[in-house]
Amino acid sequence: MTARIRRHAGAAALMLWTGAAGAGSVSLGFEGYGAGAAPTDMVEDGFRLVTRNLVISGPGKSGDGTDGPHEIEGGMGAPGALAILRDAPFTFVSLDWQAEAGTPVIRAEGYLGPHLVAREQFTARQPSYMTFEAGALAGQVIDRLILYPQRDGAGMGALDRVILDTAPEGPGTS
Repeated sequence: MTARIRRHAGAAALMLWTGAAGAGSVSLGFEGYGAGAAPTDMVEDGFRLVTRNLVISGPGKSGDGTDGPHEIEGGMGAPGALAILRDAPFTFVSLDWQAEAGTPVIRAEGYLGPHLVAREQFTARQPSYMTFEAGALAGQVIDRLILYPQRDGAGMGALDRVILDTAPEGPGTS
């Protein structure tokens, strides 16, 4: 290998490494807000969180979760929603869910601009902490993720953590 090829290979490796250094996963755990009605507009780790009919519960009610002491859940019997938004594209990796009773369902929808990219549904089969990995949304580039956690007579649960990642660079993401 000539010195010129080694220099180019080294420069290419450095560019890849520095590009990857800006990327990384983020864990949203709904920290920094007290227990009670969730604010309708929150910011965490560079993401905007918009809520409807959601409550933040602390360790006294729900125990200590996987990403700190707080969880977010729907108000009893009222459909709740959590929209996670960011100006830069991202991907949905997983969510941690604490099933409290019944077989609660959480639906997820990912959008890029005005277009629905994919939707999926996670169902807890028993009361416990569980991690649901993205399925239909895995690797999909989105700029808005909407989660609909169930909390009614058929099932109760709380969203403990959402893992998101920076979208890979490519057409339409720069």
